Amino acid sequence: MDASECRRRLEEDTPALEAWGDLVISKINEVIKSEFGEHCFEDWVKIPPTHRVKKTNSFIAKAFVLNKGWFSCYEDIKDKVGARYVLGLSDQIKIVCELVNKIDIWNAIPSREFDEWKGTDPRLFDYQSAHYHLESLEDIVVGNIKIPSGTVCELQIRTLLQHAYAELSHDTLYKSNITSQPEIHRLFAKSMALMETTDDMLAKAKEHSRSAIKHVTDWRESIYHYTRSERDNMTFNYEEREDDFIIDSLSPLLKDITYEEVNKFASDKGNAFLTDRIIDAQATHHVFNTSAIYMIYFLAWRKPRTLPKYSKLERNMLAKIYSDLGIAPPWQTI
Repeated sequence: MDASECRRRLEEDTPALEAWGDLVISKINEVIKSEFGEHCFEDWVKIPPTHRVKKTNSFIAKAFVLNKGWFSCYEDIKDKVGARYVLGLSDQIKIVCELVNKIDIWNAIPSREFDEWKGTDPRLFDYQSAHYHLESLEDIVVGNIKIPSGTVCELQIRTLLQHAYAELSHDTLYKSNITSQPEIHRLFAKSMALMETTDDMLAKAKEHSRSAIKHVTDWRESIYHYTRSERDNMTFNYEEREDDFIIDSLSPLLKDITYEEVNKFASDKGNAFLTDRIIDAQATHHVFNTSAIYMIYFLAWRKPRTLPKYSKLERNMLAKIYSDLGIAPPWQTI
């Protein structure tokens, strides 16, 4: 097949390639959110995922100028459409890869070209990333566009550091002969080693931080479960950062308290009036919009004298909570 025929076919295939790339991203987004939740998706995916169809001139150049024995026909070029996911840490790559392999509308085939690169080139910091060719298993119709069976999208999954290194080094490393200079090799090797070490240390730091704040996340999940199941008539912000800040500050008071005690307090018929008090205060006092508010009421009731020492709330906020419970604030009784 000559260049003009390749050009014609790519232009004809472009609508289907665009649709396939869009569907790939939609499916992966959907499965991450369904398996791990919206909060994990936002935490892991550092750059909004996008797809792109290869420009005609770039395609022709790859097929007929930069051909290094990989391509013998139009179908051999697998990156006519490509999609990319940029994640925070390398351990997230493995998780997303497992999800990609579970999706049943495509066959996920590891990239032979990339595998050979990462096996032979020590300068490739991107080696921990994943490259797949996602091949549609059957004809799919999206809108008025038919995506033929066998349509391929090249998927890259890499970390933010890998992405930065690849973007800054790719043209020099793989599209130029200047890398034959030893000094260029040394500089790239130094930068790769530094970024690889940074990636490893960040992953370890993240793991240690998850372990260190497990008590906070456990309390938050318990509170969320209670308010969503038992107080679904109320509106809360469910802002993890705010709830975690409140829970962390109160952690010394929670050591000898169980989730069940807080839930029992919130569900007690004698405390039913607190629901109306919280709803009335939500319009004017932000803390009453947090799902941790029932925990604060509980601690004001259980540990009224020590709560002010650890709470980050202003005294007028605490005074209202004590007043709702019919308890005199400790600073007024001293």
